[in-house]
Amino acid sequence: MSFVLIVIGVALLLICLAGVALGVYMASEAKNREAGVLFALCWVSGAAGAAGVAMRDGVTFLVGMVCFLVAGAVFLLFGDVKGGSGRRERGQPSGDVTDGSEKTTKENRSSHRRAVS
Repeated sequence: MSFVLIVIGVALLLICLAGVALGVYMASEAKNREAGVLFALCWVSGAAGAAGVAMRDGVTFLVGMVCFLVAGAVFLLFGDVKGGSGRRERGQPSGDVTDGSEKTTKENRSSHRRAVS
């Protein structure tokens, strides 16, 4: 029975480490940074629970699983928030700001008519 638990624990640990690697890969892009970090942190706590199974330690397993469930709930609640952190990059304007040279011919004509009349 103990050998079976060790095999199951190691298999779960490998799955959790693959989840951490996927989260780190997601976090490497600026578009998915927050979601990737939350995803990786969720799987780190899952790895703690899997280590508890592999070591046949009930307390480590329970603490790891509680942390995994809490981190999973946080990921589900806040993982898809698109709001960002409120920071802007310096030197980059917010919104669509166009120069006068980027206006289309129709926009140039309509602004010219307004100025004449």
